[in-house]
Amino acid sequence: MLVKKLLVLSLYLSFVSLIGYGQSVPNPTDTSYIMTLLRKAEAIEMQQPEKALQEYQRAYTFSKKINYTKGYFETVKLTAYLLDMLGRHDESYKLAAQGLQKALRDTSEQYRSTCYFALAQSAMWQGKNKEAIVNFKKAAPFMLAHKNRRKAAVICQNLGLMYKEEKLYAQALLYFNRALKYDSIAKSSPTDLAYDYHSIATVYIKQNRLQLGMSYLHKTRSLLDSTKELHLLTKVYADIANVQKEQARFDSSLYYYQKALRLNRSLNNPLHELHLLAGLAETYNEMKQYGLAKSLLDKAYALAKQHNVGLSEFRNIYREYANANLGLGNYKGAIPWYDKYIQTKDSLSTIEAKALLEEYELKLRQAEAGQKLAEKQRRIDLLEQARQRQNLWILIAALVGVLIIGALAFAYLYSRQRQRTTENALLAAESAHALEVVQSELQGQQKERLRISKEMHDDLGASLTAIGLLSEVVKTRMGAATTPEVEKISTISADMVTTMNEIIWSLNTKNDNLNGLIAYIRAYASEFIDNTNLLLHTEVNESPQEITIRGTDRRNVFLTVKEALNNVVKHAQATQVWLTIQPQTDHLLIEVRDNGHGFTPNERTRLRNGLGNMQNRIAESGGVCDITSSEQGTLVKISYPYPSVPTAKILQT
Repeated sequence: MLVKKLLVLSLYLSFVSLIGYGQSVPNPTDTSYIMTLLRKAEAIEMQQPEKALQEYQRAYTFSKKINYTKGYFETVKLTAYLLDMLGRHDESYKLAAQGLQKALRDTSEQYRSTCYFALAQSAMWQGKNKEAIVNFKKAAPFMLAHKNRRKAAVICQNLGLMYKEEKLYAQALLYFNRALKYDSIAKSSPTDLAYDYHSIATVYIKQNRLQLGMSYLHKTRSLLDSTKELHLLTKVYADIANVQKEQARFDSSLYYYQKALRLNRSLNNPLHELHLLAGLAETYNEMKQYGLAKSLLDKAYALAKQHNVGLSEFRNIYREYANANLGLGNYKGAIPWYDKYIQTKDSLSTIEAKALLEEYELKLRQAEAGQKLAEKQRRIDLLEQARQRQNLWILIAALVGVLIIGALAFAYLYSRQRQRTTENALLAAESAHALEVVQSELQGQQKERLRISKEMHDDLGASLTAIGLLSEVVKTRMGAATTPEVEKISTISADMVTTMNEIIWSLNTKNDNLNGLIAYIRAYASEFIDNTNLLLHTEVNESPQEITIRGTDRRNVFLTVKEALNNVVKHAQATQVWLTIQPQTDHLLIEVRDNGHGFTPNERTRLRNGLGNMQNRIAESGGVCDITSSEQGTLVKISYPYPSVPTAKILQT
């Protein structure tokens, strides 16, 4: 009989375990399960808010059941925020108030701060600015003192929102920028930074600085993942639509409002829905299509009443109802809507709320100052403790081994002094020998350069000049029967003479100075432009000090200027060209500017004008060649840094 009972019991337990294996039932005592639910819901709250809300509520129920304090308050914070996002502000406020009652019985300042913050956000959504400021003030000390600067960014973000609601835009911008700074320090997520940029954009739009607002909206858009951040993306599209409407670009405004509505349908967010419907209605009012505006306002008003939204949402609807009725000529119907709009406007912006904001700002600054002072005092205490320990060890070491250390130190210093004296003598001898070698090599290099330039001038120069003269004689004798080949020989010989003169100039060591380079460039430009229809303007200054420059660098700088002038003559279709040469303290600045038609940089223009060669030459000499072009002409700016080594070293290299 006992064996039979044991067999039945084992079968029952096996059956129960199989059921548990096939059907996963969460363990209500497992805290990790609650945190997993929260993270899962937080990841989808922007894409599937209703599903995320269900997960939050499950986590809330389990947390209360097992009395898991951390999970409970984390759930309260996340659920209240999502309820506000969905326009269910009464539920959010009630949940935060229940959490606060429990937090007041707890010793943790963190949990009280969390609940006060949730209450403040819910009140702000409902337009209860005075209550929001009071609760933000209670939440601020813990969040500002926290080492995570993200919490300080959240406080500044919400304070900026309060200032924006009160139309104190300068202060709002100040705190939104501080939120951006704290988020940058905390290395917050791209989404957090996007919220900061979006907040700044909304203030600029309120100030009618539309271009600046639009640029911040584009920054916001660039940080968002279009497959995940649908909530903020919807707001960005709505704001872009609003800017387009303010600029009377109604078709674009309608396009972005419709785009935002399509995104919001996937979110199923009624609060966004009524905002977008009100914005569309305002656009249609501007377009004088009052009937369409009124039908959209009816939908928005129904949503607002259904979800019991805050005064700020009703205010926009009241205003547009009044405008639509006025446009339709229904003046009697417009008056009640206008009266409601005035009443809500007065209740949302009060002198008392602004006074509380000023008080809150003062407390905020005091808290931040206190935090900085405490941090400085902590560092001072740590340094003082370290100094005391160091002094104690020094005293002990001094008492134990003062004689031994002194003797060792003396021996060591004496040995080092003798070693340094020997090393210095060796270094001096090596330096003197190296200097003699350098001077010998330098003299040999200078003689070789002079010999090459002299032979090129005497031999090649004479030959090339003879070729040019003979070709000119042939052309004269042949007259009109001159063949193209003879003409080509004459041209090539003339070009070769010019090129050879440039090479001789770069090789001649007598020209290795800055003022020689400046004079040569000025003379070449005058001679070159005189043979064209261009008008040359020069602004050339000489250097007050004699600066030595390598022949290679002189040639690179000259050839770059030559190429720039050649491009002006051949391609720019200009009438005037300006040459500016200004020796600076540590570099030579040269500009070649024309009034031609410019060009659009691409592969074809780069190859045609040798732009890459110009930049490569200057880069080879350690400088920069910047080329900019527009419809008003082209500017070539050359910056060549002077060598910062002695003259002997320059000539050697």
